[in-house]
Amino acid sequence: MYQKMTKSSNNRNLKGAHNLPHHRHRIPIPLEPLKDGPSMDPKERIFLEAAERGDKATMIRCLQCPNPVNVNCTNILGRSAIQIAADNENVEIVELLLQQENVKIGDALLYAISEGVYKIVEMLINHPSITSEMLANGWAKSRLPGEESSDYSPDISPVILAAHCNQFEILQLLLTHGAIIDKPHPLSCTCPRCREGIHTDSLRYSLRRIHTYRALASPAWISLTSEDPILTAFKLSWELEHLAHRENEFKEIYLVLSNQCKKYSCDLLDLCRSTEEVIAVLNRRNESEYDEDEQNGEEDKLTLSRLKMALKYEQKQAGVPPFEIIDETNNENICL
Repeated sequence: MYQKMTKSSNNRNLKGAHNLPHHRHRIPIPLEPLKDGPSMDPKERIFLEAAERGDKATMIRCLQCPNPVNVNCTNILGRSAIQIAADNENVEIVELLLQQENVKIGDALLYAISEGVYKIVEMLINHPSITSEMLANGWAKSRLPGEESSDYSPDISPVILAAHCNQFEILQLLLTHGAIIDKPHPLSCTCPRCREGIHTDSLRYSLRRIHTYRALASPAWISLTSEDPILTAFKLSWELEHLAHRENEFKEIYLVLSNQCKKYSCDLLDLCRSTEEVIAVLNRRNESEYDEDEQNGEEDKLTLSRLKMALKYEQKQAGVPPFEIIDETNNENICL
């Protein structure tokens, strides 16, 4: 009897509990007041807005007043006045800012290269703060902590960016100032620099290699730096295709660059205006080949050395000469 009463009492309690309103247990979370970031000085705001508009008179007033504005001040995006002016291709404003003491060029040079403004690039690299080392490998090292670019990878130096953009005139200007691009070491390299790069950040190490190879595969770079552009394109295309099979995660990128080199060699042949010019290009030989032909008494024969090179490096597109050349050389003494 007691058990029945207890059971019925429990059932009533449970039934009553279901009828009670459901209250969630709320955990109070203390909220801190929002902290205001470093606000921009009104004078700096006026100065940077004038740089954006190209208002030279206002900028001069800001720079020459009793309490002059900092010429290297930045907006909320971290861009300085000279970077804004270079991005806007405003030669007059860039010239004004370069006359100011302690001006920092920073990404302004990269913006000018990207926009293809030769005059601004020339003005910037002639500034005393820019050295020949900074145009290439020393670019990332020249950046102080906190000056990292938000638009460009640290591995993108001025000469590499000019090659990526295929800017012939700007790239030639950088080359005359001593800029170089060092070819990446083989994947099997165990030198201290390669070991450190892989150990520190393997992804950045791989991206640095890709950025460099993209620059080396640039038609502008090959044309301006190689004594034998077609042979250089053959070898680089072959190397990139093998890298595509070894680095599967970047296979598509390497294959695109390899095909770009193949297309470059074909485009060079397309620039020939006559059969004689095409034959002259295809018949070009290395010094070792010249010596061998002289010993065999075949220096005057039609060897089509570049055609044989195309077959060696699996350049199928460049390995097929125009039909009219084949017809014209049928009766020639061809040494294949």
